[in-house]
Amino acid sequence: MTAILILVYLALGIAGGDVLSLNYNLAYPLAQVNEAVWHGAIWMLFTSMFLHANPFHLTGNAIFLLIFGTSLEEHVSVRKWLVTYFSSGLLGNIAFLFLGGNAIGVGASGAIWGLLGAAGGVKGLVGMIFFVGLDIFAGGGFLAHAGGLVAGLALHYLWFQKDRPQGTLREPSYTLHP
Repeated sequence: MTAILILVYLALGIAGGDVLSLNYNLAYPLAQVNEAVWHGAIWMLFTSMFLHANPFHLTGNAIFLLIFGTSLEEHVSVRKWLVTYFSSGLLGNIAFLFLGGNAIGVGASGAIWGLLGAAGGVKGLVGMIFFVGLDIFAGGGFLAHAGGLVAGLALHYLWFQKDRPQGTLREPSYTLHP
């Protein structure tokens, strides 16, 4: 996935004449333009996950994708990994759509925060607090991050749920008889 993000960035950078900044005129049909999504451009919720504003944005996402993506990849199938990545990215972008006003969004951050949530679960929240601190650089992207994280935590529960007797939420208790 990291290779795909890099290739898309380079292709758009070369086509747009600047590899140091995303040419939004060229990327417009692919970026998440909330106003356009509200008027039917639903595909932008998906395609915007492959775009990045600049090399710093891309590098940050690539590093965290490699860290959290690899961590989750060691514990789930490729299918579950892809479901986590794309559903977290989409939920993150939907959160950005509903709460982000008339903004424009790009990036894989929602998907990556979903990988973090799915890999770390609730026990990983301590590490997540550190990364929430890094969100000061995210601007409006925080909404996508939060949405992706919620999806990832839900999928963590689904992927790693222990086998339980049907209808119980706690371990059965046993009484010893003398």
